[in-house]
Amino acid sequence: MKSFKENRFLYLALGVSLVVHGALLAVNFVAPRNFKVEPTDPGLEVILVNAKHAKKPLKADVLAQANLDGGGSADAGRAKSPLPDMRKNETGESVKATKRRIAELEERQQNLLTQVRKTPFAAAPVTEKSKPDPKPTGADLIDSSKAIARMAAEITQTIDDQNKRPKKTFITPSTREVGYAMYYKQMQRRVEEIGTLNFPQKNGRKLYGELVLHIPIFQDGSIYEKDGGVRVDRSSGNAALDAAAVAIVRRAAPFGKFPPNMLSDERDDLWIITTSFKFTREEKMEANLSGGAN
Repeated sequence: MKSFKENRFLYLALGVSLVVHGALLAVNFVAPRNFKVEPTDPGLEVILVNAKHAKKPLKADVLAQANLDGGGSADAGRAKSPLPDMRKNETGESVKATKRRIAELEERQQNLLTQVRKTPFAAAPVTEKSKPDPKPTGADLIDSSKAIARMAAEITQTIDDQNKRPKKTFITPSTREVGYAMYYKQMQRRVEEIGTLNFPQKNGRKLYGELVLHIPIFQDGSIYEKDGGVRVDRSSGNAALDAAAVAIVRRAAPFGKFPPNMLSDERDDLWIITTSFKFTREEKMEANLSGGAN
């Protein structure tokens, strides 16, 4: 009994510890049966733009820091691929891109010419390495100045010649403008009539075959002769037949003036028509637009 009184605090602590551990062992932690996180907001994709529009779009595709109705390089909606839109690689777009490239090159050439004109012509300073060589005389400096002046004059003349040349337009099956098609149909009928009436022959025998001609036509309907005139792009294999086809085209010319709405404003026009001629066994001549020689 005396021992219990002396150790009563120890016995009391053991009893409390047993009760607490028993209570902790009786607790069971489990996950909720139907635990599902519902999205509070489906959200929209956020895109940073560098342009804005006063009108709100009827149906927003994405979030932005400003109203943007349309935009981008796509005709409708947003682009789905970083690749360029191949539907735009048509004749019209190619011609526009070529014109822009030509304008950039001409501007760069003009800037170079301006720099040449503004650069003072002076002899290089004499250095230690060049001392053994004879010093340039006044005549040498004059010759150098003349050479530079000639180069500048040649550049100027080249620019003037390029500006005076007519604008070339190549008419092939890929050319879709109505004006070109109507003009070619008129030319085609005339050449086929002349070719059938004057069917080529040599030594009393008819010549048959097929060839492709390159026909440059000036805006007044005449054959443009400065670059060589009519030439054979793909031969028939018979020189006499090739020569006869060229003669038929020259006899059928002129083909009439270009439509006014198809003319350029800044320079003359030159249409290059690449067409195939076929001389059949029925002694008829057929002309069709061609893509030219391979």
